[in-house]
Amino acid sequence: MGNYETNRLRAQVRGAVGSGPLSASMIFGLLLITGGTLLFIDNLGILPIDISGAFWPLVLFVVSAVGFLRSTSLPARVWTVTGMIGGTLLLLGTFHVIHATAGIIWPLILIATGIVMLIYRLRWQSFTERVHIGTSAKTATSQNKLQEVGVFSAIKKRVETSGFEGGELVAVFGSIELDLRYCAVSSLTRVIAIEANAVFGGIEIRIPETWKLSVQGHAIFGTYEDKTIPPRPEPGFETPTLIINGGTAFGAVVVRN
Repeated sequence: MGNYETNRLRAQVRGAVGSGPLSASMIFGLLLITGGTLLFIDNLGILPIDISGAFWPLVLFVVSAVGFLRSTSLPARVWTVTGMIGGTLLLLGTFHVIHATAGIIWPLILIATGIVMLIYRLRWQSFTERVHIGTSAKTATSQNKLQEVGVFSAIKKRVETSGFEGGELVAVFGSIELDLRYCAVSSLTRVIAIEANAVFGGIEIRIPETWKLSVQGHAIFGTYEDKTIPPRPEPGFETPTLIINGGTAFGAVVVRN
């Protein structure tokens, strides 16, 4: 019973953050109000501590927390948890509870990168083909299902297969360019999905002109955009549908054809 109640509460929170009162525009408005309030109180000088410096750590924490709730990707959750920890430590440092400065961000990034490396090492033996750190790669693949992670990297990949099944893309302080114009879908449902998550990075996906597209991602201080031209299939031709979901924080996910 306890697990049922917990799952139901989690689902309610996800729904509220994704499409209810806490939309991206609402979060941005609340952050502006919070920042203005902190600056106003700080200028009055009625408190013995400097609270204006708490705004950016608070932004980092809130953005990371919302990203954690919206993401289902394990690497993306590692990065959002890292952001929450960093925001919390910077807040405590601002109020002189502990000694923490912006210098803690880089060690946290290194730790998160190491965790992602271990995760993907356990999940895929060909780790170096899946996770790119500080590199630039331009390749073609015939794999039906993709798992690509770019950390401080630029990845360009062209997919050439007749049975594409979707996959997962994660860009952290980097970019991923995925070209699907040379592949086809053999799934009986004719529906495939790609989860694309970008944190301080960008993902661009190019799809065939005959594919339908459904963008279901969310953006916080960024963009999740459909720039495709709707297809005009021939009579009797069943058009494949690609679903793009996930989230971006301080980044962009763009789909073109």
